[in-house]
Amino acid sequence: MTTAREVILTRLRQAADPAIPLPESSRPDAQPSDLVSLFIERATAVGTEIETASPVTLATAIIDELTKTGVSRVAMWEDRLLMQVRAALRATPFQVLDPWDHARDTVAGADAGITIADFAIALTGTLVLDCSPAHPRSTSLLPPVHIAVVPAAHIVASLGDVLTRTGPLPSALTFITGPSRTADIELTPVRGAHGPTRVKVFLLT
Repeated sequence: MTTAREVILTRLRQAADPAIPLPESSRPDAQPSDLVSLFIERATAVGTEIETASPVTLATAIIDELTKTGVSRVAMWEDRLLMQVRAALRATPFQVLDPWDHARDTVAGADAGITIADFAIALTGTLVLDCSPAHPRSTSLLPPVHIAVVPAAHIVASLGDVLTRTGPLPSALTFITGPSRTADIELTPVRGAHGPTRVKVFLLT
């Protein structure tokens, strides 16, 4: 006798479009440099913009990006990797919000949010962000532009690697795979319905 489960699976198989390739799901066995290349490939494929920088050039690169984008108000994490960026921004006309200013309505009015990625998953091009008072989730979710700084050493192969390295889990982990998009309305893909319309990564090498 055919079960309901078998009927559902049969319908799903029949509805699948063989012309659309499925993403590679096996865990890559790669050297760190290969993981960087794979992350760039997969992140770019889902719409993330990537630019390489060094600790010396990072602040200038981010300021150039904000200026080019027409940003005036920036929400920003409190993090040692962003200390020089914050100091440089303080010397510009940009208005910089501190984490303790990150009430939801305040951050929603920011033009861009700047964070660190605690991990980046090479296999899917996904950014993984923790949550804490100094690292509010709203910074990456509410402004229309999300800028994430990703040290190359933070790139791992798969989700399993993230879970084995995080230790005690924070109150929340945010997984970001490209800009926010939905196809709920008439099956037409729309960016920015539930989050940033742009995700820009500065890859620290």
